[in-house]
Amino acid sequence: MEDLTQTISNLVGILLGIVGAVGVGFFIYGAYLYLTASGAPHQMERGKSAMMTALAGIVLALVAYGVVELVMNAVVNPGIEIDSVPPPETGGGDSSPSDGG
Repeated sequence: MEDLTQTISNLVGILLGIVGAVGVGFFIYGAYLYLTASGAPHQMERGKSAMMTALAGIVLALVAYGVVELVMNAVVNPGIEIDSVPPPETGGGDSSPSDGG
């Protein structure tokens, strides 16, 4: 189980790095378009759109990373310990009511 979780964690880290690099590259491309627009409204809109798309992609990748980490932690470290659950009581007929009566 440890090997599987480590493999998934490594894979998610690599993919997040790739998505981050592509997102930063796309953001730089959008900034280049915006800065070289020379006042052309269409070119400025393309640049702003590229930058906003890149930022949305980076934020989405970070949220996805957080979701994967939450799921991995829930699977690997469950909040309930199975060993601490008491065994079921066997019927004996000598149990007294719990209200003290």
